[in-house]
Amino acid sequence: MYNHRKKALSRIYLQYKNAPKLLEWISILPDISQSALEEQITKINNLLDIDNAEGDQLDICGRIAGFTERPLIRSDYLSIFAYNGTGGAQPYNVAPYKAPHEQIGKVPVSDYLYRVLIKAKIQKNNTNATLDEIKTAVDYILDVNSAIIDGQDMTMKTIWVDKPIPANVLVLIQLFDLIPRPQGVKASLIRVNHHPFAYKGTFDAQPYGMGAYI
Repeated sequence: MYNHRKKALSRIYLQYKNAPKLLEWISILPDISQSALEEQITKINNLLDIDNAEGDQLDICGRIAGFTERPLIRSDYLSIFAYNGTGGAQPYNVAPYKAPHEQIGKVPVSDYLYRVLIKAKIQKNNTNATLDEIKTAVDYILDVNSAIIDGQDMTMKTIWVDKPIPANVLVLIQLFDLIPRPQGVKASLIRVNHHPFAYKGTFDAQPYGMGAYI
Protein backbone atom coordinates (compact mmCIF):
# COMPACT_ATOMS: atom_id res chain seq x y z
CA MET A 1 0.00 0.00 0.00
CA TYR A 2 1.30 3.48 -0.88
CA ASN A 3 2.23 5.51 2.23
CA HIS A 4 1.15 9.13 1.66
CA ARG A 5 2.37 10.36 5.06
CA LYS A 6 5.87 8.97 4.55
CA LYS A 7 6.07 10.53 1.09
CA ALA A 8 4.91 13.95 2.32
CA LEU A 9 7.30 14.01 5.28
CA SER A 10 10.20 13.05 3.02
CA ARG A 11 9.70 16.33 1.11
CA ILE A 12 10.25 18.58 4.16
CA TYR A 13 13.44 20.64 4.24
CA LEU A 14 16.00 19.50 6.79
CA GLN A 15 15.69 22.64 8.95
CA TYR A 16 11.97 21.95 9.48
CA LYS A 17 12.17 18.23 10.26
CA ASN A 18 12.21 18.90 14.02
CA ALA A 19 9.18 21.21 13.98
CA PRO A 20 6.40 19.01 15.43
CA LYS A 21 3.54 21.41 14.69
CA LEU A 22 4.59 21.71 11.05
CA LEU A 23 4.95 17.93 10.74
CA GLU A 24 1.50 17.45 12.26
CA TRP A 25 -0.05 20.04 9.93
CA ILE A 26 1.60 18.60 6.81
CA SER A 27 0.42 15.09 7.76
CA ILE A 28 -3.28 16.06 7.86
CA LEU A 29 -4.08 15.64 4.15
CA PRO A 30 -1.87 12.55 3.63
CA ASP A 31 -3.58 10.85 6.59
CA ILE A 32 -6.99 11.63 5.11
CA SER A 33 -5.89 10.25 1.73
CA GLN A 34 -4.51 7.14 3.40
CA SER A 35 -7.77 6.25 5.13
CA ALA A 36 -10.23 7.58 2.55
CA LEU A 37 -8.44 6.43 -0.60
CA GLU A 38 -5.69 3.84 -0.22
CA GLU A 39 -7.42 1.69 2.38
CA GLN A 40 -10.62 1.64 0.33
CA ILE A 41 -8.70 0.74 -2.83
CA THR A 42 -7.05 -2.11 -0.93
CA LYS A 43 -10.48 -3.35 0.21
CA ILE A 44 -11.75 -3.28 -3.39
CA ASN A 45 -8.66 -5.12 -4.63
CA ASN A 46 -9.15 -7.79 -1.97
CA LEU A 47 -12.85 -8.05 -2.82
CA LEU A 48 -12.07 -8.55 -6.51
CA ASP A 49 -9.14 -10.94 -6.01
CA ILE A 50 -10.27 -13.79 -8.28
CA ASP A 51 -7.79 -16.28 -6.87
CA ASN A 52 -9.03 -15.85 -3.30
CA ALA A 53 -12.71 -14.91 -3.75
CA GLU A 54 -15.27 -17.60 -2.92
CA GLY A 55 -19.02 -18.11 -3.26
CA ASP A 56 -21.05 -14.91 -3.61
CA GLN A 57 -17.88 -12.82 -3.68
CA LEU A 58 -16.67 -14.80 -6.71
CA ASP A 59 -20.11 -14.36 -8.32
CA ILE A 60 -19.60 -10.58 -8.08
CA CYS A 61 -16.28 -10.96 -9.91
CA GLY A 62 -18.08 -13.02 -12.55
CA ARG A 63 -20.75 -10.37 -13.10
CA ILE A 64 -18.09 -7.68 -13.50
CA ALA A 65 -16.34 -9.87 -16.11
CA GLY A 66 -19.61 -10.32 -18.02
CA PHE A 67 -21.37 -13.42 -16.65
CA THR A 68 -25.02 -12.86 -15.73
CA GLU A 69 -24.97 -15.97 -13.54
CA ARG A 70 -22.70 -18.89 -12.70
CA PRO A 71 -22.55 -21.23 -15.76
CA LEU A 72 -23.98 -24.75 -15.54
CA ILE A 73 -22.10 -27.89 -16.48
CA ARG A 74 -23.10 -31.54 -16.72
CA SER A 75 -22.42 -33.21 -13.40
CA ASP A 76 -20.56 -36.12 -15.01
CA TYR A 77 -18.08 -33.67 -16.55
CA LEU A 78 -16.87 -32.69 -13.10
CA SER A 79 -15.76 -36.13 -11.98
CA ILE A 80 -16.53 -39.58 -13.34
CA PHE A 81 -14.84 -42.97 -13.47
CA ALA A 82 -14.02 -43.36 -17.16
CA TYR A 83 -11.32 -43.99 -19.73
CA ASN A 84 -8.37 -41.60 -19.76
CA GLY A 85 -9.19 -38.71 -22.11
CA THR A 86 -12.92 -38.71 -21.33
CA GLY A 87 -14.10 -35.35 -20.02
CA GLY A 88 -13.81 -35.24 -16.24
CA ALA A 89 -12.30 -38.75 -16.09
CA GLN A 90 -10.87 -39.77 -12.73
CA PRO A 91 -9.30 -43.08 -11.62
CA TYR A 92 -10.99 -46.04 -9.94
CA ASN A 93 -12.01 -45.48 -6.31
CA VAL A 94 -11.79 -41.70 -6.78
CA ALA A 95 -14.72 -40.77 -9.04
CA PRO A 96 -18.29 -42.12 -8.87
CA TYR A 97 -19.63 -44.71 -11.33
CA LYS A 98 -22.33 -43.61 -13.78
CA ALA A 99 -24.66 -46.26 -15.14
CA PRO A 100 -25.25 -46.18 -18.94
CA HIS A 101 -28.89 -45.06 -18.63
CA GLU A 102 -28.49 -42.83 -15.59
CA GLN A 103 -30.05 -39.41 -16.10
CA ILE A 104 -27.48 -36.62 -16.14
CA GLY A 105 -28.18 -33.35 -14.38
CA LYS A 106 -26.52 -29.97 -14.59
CA VAL A 107 -24.90 -28.14 -11.71
CA PRO A 108 -23.25 -24.72 -11.31
CA VAL A 109 -19.50 -24.84 -11.86
CA SER A 110 -17.39 -24.96 -8.71
CA ASP A 111 -15.41 -21.96 -7.47
CA TYR A 112 -12.23 -23.52 -8.88
CA LEU A 113 -13.69 -23.92 -12.38
CA TYR A 114 -15.49 -20.58 -12.24
CA ARG A 115 -12.14 -18.86 -11.64
CA VAL A 116 -10.86 -20.41 -14.87
CA LEU A 117 -13.94 -19.18 -16.76
CA ILE A 118 -13.67 -15.66 -15.34
CA LYS A 119 -9.99 -15.43 -16.26
CA ALA A 120 -10.81 -16.60 -19.79
CA LYS A 121 -13.60 -14.01 -20.08
CA ILE A 122 -11.25 -11.23 -18.97
CA GLN A 123 -8.63 -12.28 -21.52
CA LYS A 124 -11.16 -12.53 -24.36
CA ASN A 125 -12.46 -9.06 -23.54
CA ASN A 126 -8.97 -7.56 -23.70
CA THR A 127 -7.08 -9.21 -26.54
CA ASN A 128 -6.50 -8.91 -30.28
CA ALA A 129 -5.57 -12.62 -30.36
CA THR A 130 -2.02 -12.26 -31.64
CA LEU A 131 0.25 -15.23 -30.93
CA ASP A 132 1.95 -13.35 -28.09
CA GLU A 133 -1.39 -12.38 -26.57
CA ILE A 134 -2.70 -15.93 -26.89
CA LYS A 135 0.35 -17.21 -25.03
CA THR A 136 -0.21 -14.61 -22.30
CA ALA A 137 -3.86 -15.68 -22.06
CA VAL A 138 -3.09 -19.41 -21.91
CA ASP A 139 -0.45 -18.85 -19.22
CA TYR A 140 -2.88 -16.77 -17.15
CA ILE A 141 -5.99 -18.91 -17.62
CA LEU A 142 -4.38 -22.32 -17.12
CA ASP A 143 -1.49 -21.29 -14.83
CA VAL A 144 1.11 -22.84 -17.13
CA ASN A 145 4.09 -21.83 -19.25
CA SER A 146 2.91 -22.35 -22.81
CA ALA A 147 4.21 -22.20 -26.37
CA ILE A 148 1.84 -21.61 -29.29
CA ILE A 149 2.60 -23.22 -32.66
CA ASP A 150 1.00 -21.47 -35.64
CA GLY A 151 -0.20 -24.07 -38.13
CA GLN A 152 -0.17 -21.49 -40.98
CA ASP A 153 -3.51 -22.98 -42.07
CA MET A 154 -5.98 -21.02 -39.92
CA THR A 155 -5.21 -23.20 -36.90
CA MET A 156 -3.13 -22.92 -33.79
CA LYS A 157 -1.68 -26.33 -34.57
CA THR A 158 -0.50 -27.13 -31.05
CA ILE A 159 -0.52 -25.40 -27.68
CA TRP A 160 2.33 -26.84 -25.65
CA VAL A 161 2.09 -26.54 -21.87
CA ASP A 162 4.64 -27.38 -19.19
CA LYS A 163 2.40 -29.49 -16.93
CA PRO A 164 -0.73 -31.66 -17.21
CA ILE A 165 -4.08 -29.85 -17.22
CA PRO A 166 -6.87 -31.36 -15.05
CA ALA A 167 -9.49 -33.29 -17.01
CA ASN A 168 -12.36 -31.06 -15.88
CA VAL A 169 -10.48 -27.95 -17.06
CA LEU A 170 -9.93 -29.62 -20.45
CA VAL A 171 -13.71 -30.08 -20.59
CA LEU A 172 -14.18 -26.35 -19.95
CA ILE A 173 -11.76 -25.54 -22.78
CA GLN A 174 -13.93 -27.55 -25.18
CA LEU A 175 -17.36 -26.49 -23.88
CA PHE A 176 -16.74 -22.79 -23.34
CA ASP A 177 -14.05 -22.12 -25.98
CA LEU A 178 -11.73 -20.68 -23.33
CA ILE A 179 -8.65 -19.92 -25.42
CA PRO A 180 -8.76 -16.52 -27.19
CA ARG A 181 -8.28 -16.91 -30.94
CA PRO A 182 -8.73 -14.93 -34.16
CA GLN A 183 -12.12 -15.29 -35.84
CA GLY A 184 -12.30 -18.56 -37.77
CA VAL A 185 -9.14 -20.01 -36.20
CA LYS A 186 -9.28 -23.08 -33.99
CA ALA A 187 -6.85 -24.72 -31.60
CA SER A 188 -6.12 -28.28 -32.69
CA LEU A 189 -4.22 -29.83 -29.78
CA ILE A 190 -3.14 -29.07 -26.24
CA ARG A 191 -0.16 -31.19 -25.23
CA VAL A 192 2.24 -31.35 -22.31
CA ASN A 193 5.78 -30.34 -23.23
CA HIS A 194 8.12 -32.93 -21.68
CA HIS A 195 11.25 -31.18 -23.07
CA PRO A 196 12.12 -34.34 -25.02
CA PHE A 197 15.37 -35.83 -26.23
CA ALA A 198 14.73 -35.60 -29.96
CA TYR A 199 16.11 -34.76 -33.39
CA LYS A 200 17.22 -31.17 -33.93
CA GLY A 201 14.29 -29.18 -35.31
CA THR A 202 11.70 -30.95 -33.17
CA PHE A 203 9.89 -28.46 -30.95
CA ASP A 204 11.92 -27.79 -27.79
CA ALA A 205 14.26 -30.72 -28.50
CA GLN A 206 16.94 -31.19 -25.84
CA PRO A 207 20.34 -32.92 -26.15
CA TYR A 208 21.18 -36.37 -24.80
CA GLY A 209 21.43 -36.39 -21.03
CA MET A 210 19.15 -33.36 -20.70
CA GLY A 211 15.96 -34.15 -22.61
CA ALA A 212 13.32 -36.55 -21.32
CA TYR A 213 12.84 -39.90 -23.07
CA ILE A 214 9.30 -40.12 -24.43
